[in-house]
Amino acid sequence: MNTPMVDKVAEWLDWLSIDYAKTTIAAYEWELRHLEKWSMLVLDRPVLDLSKADLARYLAQRRAIDNVGDACIRRAVNAFRSFYSHTFGRKSPARLIPSPSVKRKRQRTLNRTQAFEVMLSADTSRPRGKRNLALVCLALSSGLREAELCRLRLSEIDLKRGCLTTKVKGGDDGDGVFGPDTASAIESWLRIRPGFAAPGVDAVFVSVGGNTPGMPLTPSGLRVIFRQIGREAGLEKLSPHDLRRSFATLSHRFGAPSRIVQVAGRWHDLAQVEGYTQALEAEDFAPYDPVSRIMGTNLDP
Repeated sequence: MNTPMVDKVAEWLDWLSIDYAKTTIAAYEWELRHLEKWSMLVLDRPVLDLSKADLARYLAQRRAIDNVGDACIRRAVNAFRSFYSHTFGRKSPARLIPSPSVKRKRQRTLNRTQAFEVMLSADTSRPRGKRNLALVCLALSSGLREAELCRLRLSEIDLKRGCLTTKVKGGDDGDGVFGPDTASAIESWLRIRPGFAAPGVDAVFVSVGGNTPGMPLTPSGLRVIFRQIGREAGLEKLSPHDLRRSFATLSHRFGAPSRIVQVAGRWHDLAQVEGYTQALEAEDFAPYDPVSRIMGTNLDP
């Protein structure tokens, strides 16, 4: 007796939940549901009965009719490989479906001058400016993600030691560090924070005015703040994640070893760090030129 389709999907999703991120699970489930609708509408067959040729036809139609790119096709192929491998093992019809490589686009990363301009753009004569400078400095110093900046609590940060511990991506505790200039910017904000934070709110960064005054910042709200910061600094665009890439790239340019950057940025492996330092160029090697170092003519990076 065949196991109903709904049971197979439920089994697969339960299996994914053991080790996959919630966002990945949601994306994979969407891909399978979309395939399921197409299969019944076009072929009048359940997805359990699809062949390799059927899957290829579906993917070709998505590319031609829906005009989706390599990234979407790759995600769909990965979802199908996962589902059919879990359901049929080596008899999976998706096992040999090719997965396109996704061309990496150069992502926004601040250079030294731009980072300085962003910090200078904060009007620290105003409360919002004090908060924004603290946000920018902490993001550049520690590489915290937008959600981590938003949920950082007062009890999780130590200004004297220049360190913090908070929940990071995946739910683990993660450590971060920051220098005295960042500590000074945060301290300046914390001195006035009690006048703006709502009762019982222990988030380090809260709204100053707006629709939810005194409440913890949200990732969407933080992105709005950073767009405004970018405009004030003369940048076309700026996002919180740009500062995480800038943290990794500038640290490398200033001479930090990759392993140290990995630990400080709370990345699981060095390959992830490489993805965040695409802005590095061959000319960044100049301060480390062996001949200049030997001759003593090279300045420190």
